Amino acid sequence: MLLNYILGTAGSGKSTLTGTLRSYILNRNPEISAITVNLDPGVKDMPYIPDVDIRDYIVLDDVMEKYGLGPNGATILASDLMIQFIDDLKYEIDQYNADWVLVDTAGQLELFSFRETGPLIANSLGIQPVQRAVCFLFDSNLVMRPNGFISTLLLAASVQFRFKNISQINVLSKSDLLDDTQIEMIVNWSQDFMALEDSTNEREQGLIRELSLLISDVFVQMGSTAELIPCSTTEEESLDVLFGHLQRVFDSDESKFY
Repeated sequence: MLLNYILGTAGSGKSTLTGTLRSYILNRNPEISAITVNLDPGVKDMPYIPDVDIRDYIVLDDVMEKYGLGPNGATILASDLMIQFIDDLKYEIDQYNADWVLVDTAGQLELFSFRETGPLIANSLGIQPVQRAVCFLFDSNLVMRPNGFISTLLLAASVQFRFKNISQINVLSKSDLLDDTQIEMIVNWSQDFMALEDSTNEREQGLIRELSLLISDVFVQMGSTAELIPCSTTEEESLDVLFGHLQRVFDSDESKFY
């Protein structure tokens, strides 16, 4: 069983990628099974119908009413309450015995990534033998400027630290919103931090420039991070590339998936 957790900031395209990737896998080879899991108890509308849904156990509106909380407090509590249903989620997922499990996480990145429940859930789901990976989405709308890219890169590194036992792929989501020159520039920033520093010097000013340079210098000292993969859910060739990277991460038998 191959579990792929899809994380990113609100609006980065997690749910869209989850649903599209499932359809893509099934269309490539009908003999391969793939299911989706929703771990956002507060989501209202989704672009796909999840096979396993945390909302069958926790509903945000019910948490608000029961505990007398507002939306923010209820969202945090609902995230913590998920720990009580790990066995139920695991049982449901195991019943499918799927080859691929695509896990759509909460819109608010910090709820799954930075609270104790997220890593615990991530390491608990799946039938043995199981392989796990994280796809962290870089929202194309946020990373066009050096300071936005650096902020997202910092979040991606924090997620990688939190889920240190799980391989991570960084994905430039909604790449169809960018032209080829913009994609090349952003991908180059992810591979060459000196180029990122040069762009920061040229395009940022004042305190933002100084802070961005300080943070980018940390990444220069750390060395390379996970490769940034452009991906558009509207372009099959783009999905081919992402799927190929996932297969390599999972070290799967390629003949099984084609």
